[in-house]
Amino acid sequence: MVLTKKRTLWLSVLLGSLSAYGPLLVDMYLPAFPIMEADFHSSASMIQLSLTMCLAGLAIGPIFMGAWSDRVGRKKPLVIGTALAFTACLLSLVTHNIWLFFLLRFIQGLASSAGQVITRAVAKDLFDGKQLTKFIALLMAINGIFPIISPLIGSALLRFTSWEGIFGFLGIVGFLLLLGIILGFKETHTVSTSAQSTQQSRLGIQAIFKDRPFILFVLIQGLVYGAMFCYISGSSFMLQNVFSLSKSTFSLIYGINGIGIILMAEMSTILIHWFDELQQLKIGLIGGLIGAICVLISGFGSNRLWLALIGLFLVVATLGLINAVVTSLALQRQGQHAGIASSVLGLGMYVFGIFLSPLVGVMGSYTYLPLAVLILLCEIGALILYQRVIHMVRQ
Repeated sequence: MVLTKKRTLWLSVLLGSLSAYGPLLVDMYLPAFPIMEADFHSSASMIQLSLTMCLAGLAIGPIFMGAWSDRVGRKKPLVIGTALAFTACLLSLVTHNIWLFFLLRFIQGLASSAGQVITRAVAKDLFDGKQLTKFIALLMAINGIFPIISPLIGSALLRFTSWEGIFGFLGIVGFLLLLGIILGFKETHTVSTSAQSTQQSRLGIQAIFKDRPFILFVLIQGLVYGAMFCYISGSSFMLQNVFSLSKSTFSLIYGINGIGIILMAEMSTILIHWFDELQQLKIGLIGGLIGAICVLISGFGSNRLWLALIGLFLVVATLGLINAVVTSLALQRQGQHAGIASSVLGLGMYVFGIFLSPLVGVMGSYTYLPLAVLILLCEIGALILYQRVIHMVRQ
């Protein structure tokens, strides 16, 4: 497929927005956590469990979304997934049962995972090598806009509505994305390659799981995202309860950190002229570790807000660089099985977050020590795995 600059820009916006819809479902209602704790007559950990349910859906969905898109093409799963996600958002408006809300959050994550998984496969359908890295970085930059605006929008909506209004807005966004797919997306996976047999898919899965560097890249990305989801789960309570910041100030800080993701994603397109992807990955991981140490130190003695904010910024911003290069490195190794490889990447992104995000609130909503420790462990683990993969790839 020959892509004009105009077509490439449109695809970047559409795919970036689709990829960001899942994180948007995670981020936008964060300022409402304290309100929801009261409305549902529940605890901080239970409200955080609603986040975990969405993450569980985002983790489980990729298991079959990528292989499905390899067989039937990219467009059909995108249409079905996005339609189901926005429907679940609208149903959230009429429930005040915490367990039904958990179910709807799971469906939202499961369905929206189609956007995250399949957009990476589409990128691999169209690009390779450094061009793939640049395009993924562009997607990350567009994707990074949503973490900036989503808490701000959520906080603004809370001025004249409650958390239900946030999910109504999310439903509208899902409907607009659905229209964009139907009217403005052309299939990138040809009929001859999308009609893969079950045997071919099985061989693809076997090839992927025998590729040790690929699996290590997935685990590195998973640990870094684990730190990110600990931040997402605990930052609202940390900044509003521990540091007594307002909802609007929390949203502003959250947005600034989102700008960091965009800047670091764009930096990868500049650094690629001097550093290869593996060197860029090392830079990102070291930056994340420094940030994690700052967050931990800030919690001892009198709480040091500015040190905590600097640390959180480094942890979050470096994700933009790390995600761009890890995704490119992994897909270049398994480009012939782009859909399945993207599924495994998608699963890895959320598997740590599922288990770690509820632990953030185990000591209550007025301390962030568990948050700091979990982020530090994730960053250390990612660097250890990097040392292993670097020897395998460069042998």
